[in-house]
Amino acid sequence: MAVARTYEKYPFDGEPFKESGRTYIYIIMPKGKKKVRWYSDAERARMDKAAGLEPEEKDIMNFNARHAFGFDDDGYIYIYAGDKDEIDKWAEENHECTRRNLTFGIYTPSRLPIQNLPSNIKAIKLTWESVAADGDKMKPHEEVMKIVNNLTAITIESKSIFQGIKDAWIVRTVTIKNNKKMDSIYGEKHVHTMVDADENVYVWDTGSKDIPAGTTVNMKMRVKDHKVIKGVNTTLVYYCKIM
Repeated sequence: MAVARTYEKYPFDGEPFKESGRTYIYIIMPKGKKKVRWYSDAERARMDKAAGLEPEEKDIMNFNARHAFGFDDDGYIYIYAGDKDEIDKWAEENHECTRRNLTFGIYTPSRLPIQNLPSNIKAIKLTWESVAADGDKMKPHEEVMKIVNNLTAITIESKSIFQGIKDAWIVRTVTIKNNKKMDSIYGEKHVHTMVDADENVYVWDTGSKDIPAGTTVNMKMRVKDHKVIKGVNTTLVYYCKIM
């Protein structure tokens, strides 16, 4: 899959998406973001042939990655470690200084100042030397992803312990730490991540309630399961009732 050859030197912003039966992707150009077509390999080959262009090499890293991804003369970008949902939320609210692609996730080119970074998200400098291949080309996507994952892998120190036993009812005063809207086969639902005064973590997904993050409630809930999620002992709950 690829964009037209004219746009190959520009970094992607987000993932391909469907619109009116066609596939598009946003790219970052010098004057801002632009929506362009995202073609299958066969479509792209037909376009090149019609234009009298020779078939390109299949190496997807065959472009000036140092410039395209914003390493430039300074020789680095910033990648981020922390809770993925919180990073996504921060990036959405501060899109002027953030970019996104499949290799780095959320990142900031060296030319842009980081804005409003919360204390629970860590900015990590990724140097061009660590990902460079030959000249201005970058190592294969899979190799770079391993480097990024190693840098952003952080050990979460959590005081959370499992609460109650499966199928038992418990009552706790909890604060909604995060409320993520998601689509399911049953329609829209909200996944509430909650924490009590002892820093125990609970997760409740429901299609009937939408409680804003930051809200504190006294809640009766039934224990559905116990799971370790991102290194945190998490109590999954359902049949929750605000008291």
